[in-house]
Amino acid sequence: MSAGPDVLDRFVRDALYLDVTFQESATLRHPTDQGNEREHAVRTLVGRYIQDRATIYKRVGIEDSSTGAWFRSQDVVLAAPEVAPHRTLQDDGRVYIDPSAAHTVIEVKSTIDGTVLHTALESIAQVQTAPRRRQAEIHHLRFPSSTGQVDYVPTTAGVFAYSSTSKQARTVARWIEGWCRGRSPEEWPKFITVADLGHFMWCDPRSGSSVPWPTTGAEALMCFRAVRAHHPLVALAAHLNYLSQLWWVPGTEFRLGGVAGLPHGLRVGEPVYPPGVMAPRDTCAHACLDCQRFGSR
Repeated sequence: MSAGPDVLDRFVRDALYLDVTFQESATLRHPTDQGNEREHAVRTLVGRYIQDRATIYKRVGIEDSSTGAWFRSQDVVLAAPEVAPHRTLQDDGRVYIDPSAAHTVIEVKSTIDGTVLHTALESIAQVQTAPRRRQAEIHHLRFPSSTGQVDYVPTTAGVFAYSSTSKQARTVARWIEGWCRGRSPEEWPKFITVADLGHFMWCDPRSGSSVPWPTTGAEALMCFRAVRAHHPLVALAAHLNYLSQLWWVPGTEFRLGGVAGLPHGLRVGEPVYPPGVMAPRDTCAHACLDCQRFGSR
C-alpha cells in the first residue's frame, strides 16, 4: 500500500515549518527567545506524530518524588497523562515529574557540533538510567538490559537538532560514537535527528537491520541520510511511534500499545551503514519504513 499524498504533504509542510521557524527565530535578539521558539516548533510536530498517546511538557524537571533524586531539566518530555506532576511552579507553570511518568525525552538544539552534542547526551543519559520505581504489585515485567533484566521499561531519549556544523553523516556519527565509547548502552541516545542531515539510530551489525534501542553494546550506528527535506521527520516519527508501543507506567497493568498508522512506502532517506555492515539482504530497493524497520512484507 503506497503512502497517500496527504500524509506525504504533511511531512513536507512540517519540514518547511521547521525551516521557517529556524530562520525567523534567528532575528530574535535574545538567545533564550530563539530557543523557546524552536523548542515550541518541535513540540508541535511531535504532538502530531504521537497523537494523544502522551502529555508533552516543556523544560521539565525530572525528580524522584519520594527520594528527591535529581535527573536534570529536560527540554521536551513525552509523559504519561495519567501521572500528574508532583510540583508545579506558580511563576510560569513549569512542572516536576517523577521518572515513572517520563516515557521519552528529547533535547532540542539549534546547531550541534561535537561539544554541544556531548552536553546534550550527558543530560539525557541521566534520565535514561533513572530508576522507574514500581508503584504497585500489579504486573511483573522483565525488560532486557546490558547487565541483565529490569522490572520496568526504561525511559528513552534522543536529540533533535535543526542543523549541524558538519554536513557529513560520518563526522556526526564519530561525535556520537566517541561519546558512547566506554558507556553502557542504557546511556546511549536512542536517536539523533538533524533536520538538514538525517536520522541516526542503531542497527544490528550482523544483519544490518535497524533496532529501536541498543541493549547489548554491540549495536552499530547507522544513519538515514536525507535525500529530501522531510526524510528526517519521517524517520523520527516512525521511531517515536515504535517506542510508544512500550510506553508504560510502572506498577500498572502492562498492555502493548498501538502504533499510529504510517503507510508503507514513506521514504526515510538513504541508509548509510558503518564500515563492515551491509544492508539487510531482504530489504527492498527503496528505503521505506516497513522493510527497513520490521522486515520485508
